[in-house]
Formats: sequence, C-alpha cells, structure tokens
Amino acid sequence: MKKTSYHLTVRGYELDSFGHVNNAVYLQYAETALWNFYHVSGILGVLEEEGLFPVIMESSQRYMHELHLLDEVRIDTEVTCTGGIVSYKHKIINETTGLVSCKVTGKLVYVNKERIICDIPEALRICIEGGNNDSK
Repeated sequence: MKKTSYHLTVRGYELDSFGHVNNAVYLQYAETALWNFYHVSGILGVLEEEGLFPVIMESSQRYMHELHLLDEVRIDTEVTCTGGIVSYKHKIINETTGLVSCKVTGKLVYVNKERIICDIPEALRICIEGGNNDSK
C-alpha cells in the first residue's frame, strides 16, 4: 500500500448557497489527489508506456463535517491492488479544525485503447505498492 498527501485551500467558487463546499467538489478534490498520487508514484509514465487508462468503476463518499472558504485542506490517499482492481481511500481533512470532513472510497481498473479491461502490469503494480511518499 502506498500513501500520499495533497494540500489545498478552499476557493470561493467551490461554495454552495449555504457557504460551504458543494458536495460534488469533494469528488473533485479526491480525483485531484488521485492524479497527484499517480504523478508522485511514477504511474503516469507507466500508463503511457503500457497504453493504459484508468477508469473508475465505483466511488462512494461519506460527508462528516463542512468545509468553508479558505479552510486549509489535506487529502490523505491510500491505494492498493487486489487482483486486477485498484482500490483507493481518501480522507479529506480540514487542517483548520483538525476534523475529517469527508471520506471517499473507490475502485478502478485499467483499460487499453480498445477499452478492454487489462491486467495490471507488474511495473504499474510496483509503483502502486511502493514505499511512502508525501507531496504538496
């Protein structure tokens, strides 16, 4: 299992009419953190070499505490491989209050250019299951 952290600040255009982050934005935060994981883990290069593309098969979120304008946020991401499926977990943490605002979990597979689900290549599995990494 590999873990990364991604940091951001809540922006005004992400708020709903009640002044807190819109529910759909949490999924954007999670997706951004997942792409950050791909970047810092060296996965983007392997995907390009192998001609593979990630496809999210399942995603769920549990909202726990609100985020507001200019809150500092840390998204902790854990990714694991089981068979041909990659599972990910995000904790979206309000660093201003110290509370977990949302938990996002999901599963994805990799497809080729013909949109056929493929086994996870060993080089990709090594990137996913490598050591710990932190980034901003």
